Amino acid sequence: MTKKVLVISSNRLGDCILSSGLNNFFKNEFKDAKVFFVCGPTPGDFFKLCKNIDKIIILKKRKFSLHWLYLWKLTFFNYWDYIVDLRGTLISFFLFAKTRKIYSVRTNHHKVEEISTLFPGRNLSPNICLNENNVKNKSFLKLTQKIALNKKLVIVAPSANWIGKTWPIQNFCSLLTKLCKNTHFKNSCFIIVGPKNEKKSIENLLKVKNVPIFDLVGKTDLAEIFLIMKKSKMFIGNDSGLMHLSALANIPTVGLFGPSDSKRYHPWGKKTLAIKGPKSPNELMGHKEFNPKKVNSLMRDLTVNYVFKELIKFYKTCYD
Repeated sequence: MTKKVLVISSNRLGDCILSSGLNNFFKNEFKDAKVFFVCGPTPGDFFKLCKNIDKIIILKKRKFSLHWLYLWKLTFFNYWDYIVDLRGTLISFFLFAKTRKIYSVRTNHHKVEEISTLFPGRNLSPNICLNENNVKNKSFLKLTQKIALNKKLVIVAPSANWIGKTWPIQNFCSLLTKLCKNTHFKNSCFIIVGPKNEKKSIENLLKVKNVPIFDLVGKTDLAEIFLIMKKSKMFIGNDSGLMHLSALANIPTVGLFGPSDSKRYHPWGKKTLAIKGPKSPNELMGHKEFNPKKVNSLMRDLTVNYVFKELIKFYKTCYD
């Protein structure tokens, strides 16, 4: 008999990726499982191409939290074998379900480890089986494959979902300039990725001199970026959904951290590295005057030289 599973995940790409092991778990646990995955619009466009998800329900925020009423209407006339609510809401108690798993834990452990407490002893590492045949946009993938014949591809993601989590763009410029002079990166092409609305804020990086840059900012969707990542040698970027996407692509991934907790959100996997500044999130944001809407980068104390040294050491462990 078919098992019906409802997974209520996040609006954010990174959190959806960190919870993606649940979909794989249910598909492996029950051969006839039908998995319904609830997420925001940005991750929804990517996850709809995943083989281990049967249906995507895209939940857009609405005034007065009416998006939850919308979700209830869509899911009420079903009997669910499992509901896994990673948002910690009450909605599952207003739906018919045999088993409910409500995520409400917040510890000093990684987010993946916290989610895994819902099913002790099971492997819930992020896992996505992308249906590559259904990826519509592949023009830039073909271009990067040609570049990769002669150069090493390095993905650089200088954006984040909050300005406080962004390393200053001038630091990225200086870092890439230094990397180009290093023997490990001499024959590299740096592919800059990010959303279209970030183009203006990172334009100095796109114009940095004597650095081979390939600008893909706002030109690709997440599925194509994911496929390009799989052909690349390394990822360097802020703590973001793209960082977690890179770790999912199983390439060496370097995440830069400041106000976010690297213990809970570092890129998941063996070939990953979190580089953080000298101050803790509490030191950066714990004072009374702190206002998240009135800050610039909170990562100015993370120096270019320190990131460069840690990055080179990491590269050697991956490839030497």
